[in-house]
Amino acid sequence: MIYELFARNYRAMFKPVSHYNPDSLFRAILSVAGVSIIAILLLAAVTVYEITSREMRRDAMGTAARVSQLMFEQQMENLTSVDRNGVTELRLDQSKIPVIDKYFRKYLPNFDILKVKIYSPDTKIIFSTDPKIIGRTDSNNKSLKRALGGETNSHIEKKDKMLDLVDEAKFKVAVVETYVPIRVSKSVIGVFEIYIDVTSYNENIANIVTNTILRLAIILLIVFGCSYLVIKNLIIVLKETQQELADKVLALEEALSAVKQLEGIIPICSWCKKIRDDGKSWHQLEEYISHHSEAKFSHGVCPECYQLQLKEIENM
Repeated sequence: MIYELFARNYRAMFKPVSHYNPDSLFRAILSVAGVSIIAILLLAAVTVYEITSREMRRDAMGTAARVSQLMFEQQMENLTSVDRNGVTELRLDQSKIPVIDKYFRKYLPNFDILKVKIYSPDTKIIFSTDPKIIGRTDSNNKSLKRALGGETNSHIEKKDKMLDLVDEAKFKVAVVETYVPIRVSKSVIGVFEIYIDVTSYNENIANIVTNTILRLAIILLIVFGCSYLVIKNLIIVLKETQQELADKVLALEEALSAVKQLEGIIPICSWCKKIRDDGKSWHQLEEYISHHSEAKFSHGVCPECYQLQLKEIENM
């Protein structure tokens, strides 16, 4: 509906005839302004949401990276072993799982962490706070592969239901899943996958977007309102000017309709003052001008001719 209104007024504004119709032009300007306000608000909402979401995801990813580094340092003895060649490998003894699980469940809720997974280099889950998935592989996980390549990465997911580290169910939660490489020296020996609850941050983002758009809407309405008053006054002046011009044009057309003009070179006899027409015929001056214009002649005697004729009469 809005698009059709905008298109109709847009076409009307750029039709040649609309330049002579200030009301159509004014309606078209209002339509363009209205659509512009809506477009600006929508683009602003998307932009603000994207920026704040990106910042939230970056903060969550930074938190996950710091926490995972701290966890690994404190549980390194339980999570790794050294082979015959002195190379540290990610290896978890089954007897150590309860110890690590207790550690995670005790300290990680303070960081809004809901779930932790540890992957070996072959994409196998060697530990998870959800014990049912230990031993599974996730070879098609692109984010995991990027982390195994040494890149920390994250994305936002929405879950209908999820258990936290104290086994309490959470519904309609938003989490940032972060994949953090586990490094020893310069080698990646595994990956942490950490789920951070950002539901409250999402609500804050919605409030930020709403407040920003409301304030922007008020500013735009004030700006466009002032523009509306200016344009309305200009349209009134334009209509008055158009009317004045129309009246002048009408008066000029009426004047021109009563006038015929003689143009070009007119051949005239230098002696008797007759004029030759296009048909090579000669006509009296009065006859020719009367025929080719709206002028009429009345006859009289100029002072010089009067004196000349008077002398001739006296001589007679």
